[in-house]
Amino acid sequence: MKKIKIRIFLFVALFMIAISTQAFGDLGIGLFASLHTPGSAHDMFVRGNYVYLGDWEYGLAVVDASVPWNPRIVGSYNTSGLTNSVQVVGDYAYVADWSYGVSIINISNPISPQRVSFWDSPGTAYNVFVMGNYAYVADFNHGLSVLDISNPTSPNLVTTYQSGSFACGVWGDSGHVYLADFANGLLSFDVTNPDTAMLTDSYHTNGTAFNITGGNGYLYLCDGLGGVKIFSLSDPAHPLYLNSITTPGFVNDAYLADTILYVADDSAGALLYSVGIPYLPYELASYDSPGVARGIAAAPPFFYLGDSDSFIVLYYGEIVGINENTNKPVDFELKGVYPNPLNPEATIEFSLKRKSEISLDAYNIGGQFASHLASGVFGAGDHSVVWNGASLPSGIYFIRLSADGSSQTIKATILK
Repeated sequence: MKKIKIRIFLFVALFMIAISTQAFGDLGIGLFASLHTPGSAHDMFVRGNYVYLGDWEYGLAVVDASVPWNPRIVGSYNTSGLTNSVQVVGDYAYVADWSYGVSIINISNPISPQRVSFWDSPGTAYNVFVMGNYAYVADFNHGLSVLDISNPTSPNLVTTYQSGSFACGVWGDSGHVYLADFANGLLSFDVTNPDTAMLTDSYHTNGTAFNITGGNGYLYLCDGLGGVKIFSLSDPAHPLYLNSITTPGFVNDAYLADTILYVADDSAGALLYSVGIPYLPYELASYDSPGVARGIAAAPPFFYLGDSDSFIVLYYGEIVGINENTNKPVDFELKGVYPNPLNPEATIEFSLKRKSEISLDAYNIGGQFASHLASGVFGAGDHSVVWNGASLPSGIYFIRLSADGSSQTIKATILK
């Protein structure tokens, strides 16, 4: 009877996945922009319009991503080390800076970040996670280190734990901290009293535990070539293994936003998985980036990828009105929108190589239909259509020209 119930549950779960995939079959990833960075883009933290990027040998870079198609580095601080992990809490960015330990940087003015203190760790600080008045440091060859940061200008070491392997990633929640300890897998600590962090459990994986994130009562272990391991935190002291996500490459980083897990998978790029049912994850979309995907973070519907020497802005959502059909020869050109941004009118120019029946429409940032601009049979040559966006809110829009079974899309912005 128990086996029958399990089979029925799995059938229902898979059926629901099939329905959701069909219902949102036009969801996909769109590339908005790629920004060259001076260093090697790694991990990052998003707050508001700013992305705080660990740019390896360049230090901390502050990227203004308020205009998704035009991200800009507006501030930086060269920490002298190799900046990998960044977490922002209050007015401070906590930076894991490899052999230079942990730097604490005041970012109350993001354009002019200033370091207020640093802690020279006994190992090589690879990752840092802040919880309350303490910073938990994955100190590579020295295991887990715990810092008292109640006064950010004067951090103090309170305890360490020699893990036995290479501590690469760290994450915590509700009095517990979890360490990705390379060959040793997952280590769990009770830090109810941070001065005496106590090991409560361990889980040896078949990969190389490299990073870690969590939320919604679950833990996601980036296990290198072993993909992503998913654990339940129903008992926080003893994470329960549920399932694995197999990925094409080496998992460097992961970020959880709502029920979507964003994964930076080395040479495979960005991979997105639905983890609404954590024991039945499935892939939503992927983006094969040109470099090596090392860090990832999201502010839905946008997400950001640290990819070799590039900071890449991507969008995930309904793109039914945005996709281009490239299976047929294109005999038209969507030339541009002038002015752009517009308030409230703009002229949209396009040309046709031959007489064609066209449709010209505007879609919002979520891919939903916003406005019909023109349709009908147009002759060969140049054409223009005036678009009045007075009834639409400010924001990003996509203008799609469809003809002969193909389409082209360009971006436009209404700015009131």
